[in-house]
Amino acid sequence: MNEEKLNGEKLNMKKQLTVNSGLACLLKDRQGILDNYDRVMINCGSAIVSAEINAKLTARGGSINAGSLQIKDIKGEIIQLDKGAVIDGNSNLKDLFVISMDRILVTKEGMMKLGEAEGLIVLGAVYYPETGDMACLAKVSGEKYAYPDDAEVILGDRTLEDLITGPKTEKKHIWISGRLTALDKKALETASSRGLRISCQKLFTYEGLNEQYADLIDCPKRTLVPDGYEIAGKIGPGDLPLYGSKIYVDGKFSMEEKDIPALQEIGSIMVKGKATLPAAAVKIFRNKGKADEYFVYEGRLAEVNGFEQLSHAMLDAAVKSGEKITYLVNGCLLFDNDVIAQDMECIASVSYNGSILIPAGAKAALASKVKKGSGFMGDPEKISELTGLSIKELIGKATGESGDSTFNMGTYILA
Repeated sequence: MNEEKLNGEKLNMKKQLTVNSGLACLLKDRQGILDNYDRVMINCGSAIVSAEINAKLTARGGSINAGSLQIKDIKGEIIQLDKGAVIDGNSNLKDLFVISMDRILVTKEGMMKLGEAEGLIVLGAVYYPETGDMACLAKVSGEKYAYPDDAEVILGDRTLEDLITGPKTEKKHIWISGRLTALDKKALETASSRGLRISCQKLFTYEGLNEQYADLIDCPKRTLVPDGYEIAGKIGPGDLPLYGSKIYVDGKFSMEEKDIPALQEIGSIMVKGKATLPAAAVKIFRNKGKADEYFVYEGRLAEVNGFEQLSHAMLDAAVKSGEKITYLVNGCLLFDNDVIAQDMECIASVSYNGSILIPAGAKAALASKVKKGSGFMGDPEKISELTGLSIKELIGKATGESGDSTFNMGTYILA
């Protein structure tokens, strides 16, 4: 984005609260948090806002950019349930408006109690018995899933070993809301000998074990690891020598150029996630295996979280040594006034979320290397003239040290 097109409202000295989230839930401002800001901007996929907060935002010129917006007339006292809450026959929710950040288990006896609440916003999901009265769920905002009445219900992910060694249940049917990891043959044999029947949303196991014990576990989505592969949760730079010749990565994989010799020793690798690779390693990696997605960088990967300042001397030394650097910026990257266009030869590419302050003479050279940009990039002196802010104040705006507040999260709650 050119500095001439900067939004003045973002860069003036008024204090601003910015929320970037998947879901924003603004029901009650008990502590007067919104009163500390001159402007409020909510950017989210979905927003649930009380009539009271909506009026407050309107009075302050606040804006909500949302895919879907619900404005609710909140009645009753607002309470927030603890993680792993269970609503049963002993629960008292009458005249209460309930918020839950986590999953909620509702028993058959608890369905009637749930129906007495003024409302329920759940950010995880509500699990209820399949024969329960559906009318009791009418005031629930959030995902809802039914479980079999005859089952022992377990919320979240589990390993089969945990189920076998944990407290025994009289019920033979075990229903798991998340992923079941079953990699141990002895645990599968024990479950089978007890006559258990297991239902889960996802199953993670070896191909051979799945074939042998297919009737034991009812699951619509199965991730099957080829037999003979060693499983790793994630692998970072320097970790490859710790594993065998066949590796299955159940998460992120990242490496540097110095890890290439170790990669060449690997027989096969599978990554169930993102593989972050130096360009020099891509061909070798693809000959060994595959990943769900890739991020390829050139030279050295430099991540900036917050603020970093670069001088001509630093960049010139990198240019003369032939070094290439890929920058990932989340915050502010400031180039000193003595930086010139030729200094950009050491930068392979840059992606930023925030700001890049660079002298006008070097801006074009860097702009050609931008892969992805969100925020602004320009000459700090020109931006200062346009906004009336000093360089220090501009950096404060970009790094959140100016009195502004920026929240980037999956869910934002004000209640």
